[in-house]
Amino acid sequence: MASYDYIIVGGGTSGCVLAAELSKDPGARVLLLEAGKRDRSPIFHIPKGFAFSIENPQHSFVYETEPFGPLGQTEKWSRGRVLGGSSAINGMVYNRGAQHDWDSIVERGNPGWGWEEILPVYKEIEDHQLGASDMRGAGGPLHISVQQSGDPVDEAMLDAAGNIGLKRVDDLNSSDEERVGYAPANIKNGLRQSAGKVFLKPAEKRPNLSVRTGAQVTRVVVEKDRAVGVVVGTGAGAEEIRAGKEIILSLGNMETPKLLELSGIGGAEVLKAAGIDLVLDRPMVGEDMIEHRYVTLQLRLNDPKLGYNARLSSGLGQAASGLKYLFTRSGPIASAAYDLVGFLKTNPAEPRVDAQILMTPFTQGSKPLDLTLESRPGASIIGYPLRPTSLGRLHVVSGDPAVHPRITTNYEFDDADRRKFVDLFRRMRDIAAQHPFVDVVKAETEPGWAVQDDESILNHVLLNGGTSFHAYGACKMGPGEDAVTDPQLRVRGVDGLRVMDASVLPVMVAGNLNGPLMAMSVKAARMILEDA
Repeated sequence: MASYDYIIVGGGTSGCVLAAELSKDPGARVLLLEAGKRDRSPIFHIPKGFAFSIENPQHSFVYETEPFGPLGQTEKWSRGRVLGGSSAINGMVYNRGAQHDWDSIVERGNPGWGWEEILPVYKEIEDHQLGASDMRGAGGPLHISVQQSGDPVDEAMLDAAGNIGLKRVDDLNSSDEERVGYAPANIKNGLRQSAGKVFLKPAEKRPNLSVRTGAQVTRVVVEKDRAVGVVVGTGAGAEEIRAGKEIILSLGNMETPKLLELSGIGGAEVLKAAGIDLVLDRPMVGEDMIEHRYVTLQLRLNDPKLGYNARLSSGLGQAASGLKYLFTRSGPIASAAYDLVGFLKTNPAEPRVDAQILMTPFTQGSKPLDLTLESRPGASIIGYPLRPTSLGRLHVVSGDPAVHPRITTNYEFDDADRRKFVDLFRRMRDIAAQHPFVDVVKAETEPGWAVQDDESILNHVLLNGGTSFHAYGACKMGPGEDAVTDPQLRVRGVDGLRVMDASVLPVMVAGNLNGPLMAMSVKAARMILEDA
């Protein structure tokens, strides 16, 4: 039976960073297990390649939610099925989160996770295009690029956002004020910088680090209240691998609670219904999950030469853009999912920024996650409240590891969330009504001016909005005995078992979680080694 000191389950953003950091100790034998494959396909490296991977079951785990909304529709939530995880298929926006949100983790009884502790880690791992400063790093492994200019429509949208009070900045992560600018992205020389590429690949040269792909972990083995190993499904049956020190679950907000429940760690009633023997009654596993649902605003432009639609919707345009990318590593294919990012208050009375918007000079299909570009010129603004309070949940329905969990979204909005969505959407419309952007807009195409009252706006949010792939909190850390994990990320009631992924977050620290999870994973690895 194979044995290692540390077994990391899940080779996504957190798992890749953990493997790289833990294996810096030459005396630690580290195994990283990833159910997906290696990132050899070019679609994992070309920035706009995510359009071909995000709902492709060969490259992503694609989950379907329970019905929600006025028509009882469902929604697909995707997570990367490859080394690098969702950092290999996401939109690449690099957002570090607000200082107040990091500090609120500490205020909730989780010392060590405040802004003063996390900022130095960010500065250590960053290689920012704008250079080092008190707020950012240079010379680290993770390159952060920022467009210096964009399409004329980009500039018009930036000026319009400025006219409603958003300050244009070069570095969106340098302050927490109302602001707008070109999106910082984990892109270098026109290539995606995933956690697998940046952190794991260099570390794989170390003899004490082993990486296995195609390794689906089906259960954590618990003996006498201690996690001692994992069971990996193989074509021939199952293989048990032992851990001498710790097992760290880094499967993400969807799969980590699922694996805990498959291992008998979860709510007694949930496990009984799924036919799973109870090992430890932890009712909060899978509970209090929160996702960002975005609301969209699409506009028709009055000049067919404006924006990206003409360049990227036709075969000829795609070929031309592809050739430009091939020879120069530039153009729309080389950029993040959205050109521009902004942070704003949904209402002037708000004490701080409470919403994020993303803007770009293209428009897509009207259905959620329809990535097909329109042929006619258009521009889009999407947005979401940063800190929704409505809660969802996810739980296993079977002891079969191949069966996806049941996902109940947090889209049954409470009054606070409803108010924020309405106010946010009206502010998005305010941007579209400002010069010089309004001068190039012909009409609003989605949802259209028939949508005016609050209830119609909320129906638009539910019918035409979509997931932002930011779900978190299903195994949140906390000081109370009911919290799944403690402030050191240890699963309560089981020795030798930790969680490090988005599921441990007790609050939303950013609109985009890739950057925060990288920094948290560096800190978590050092915490683990200090405890050894």
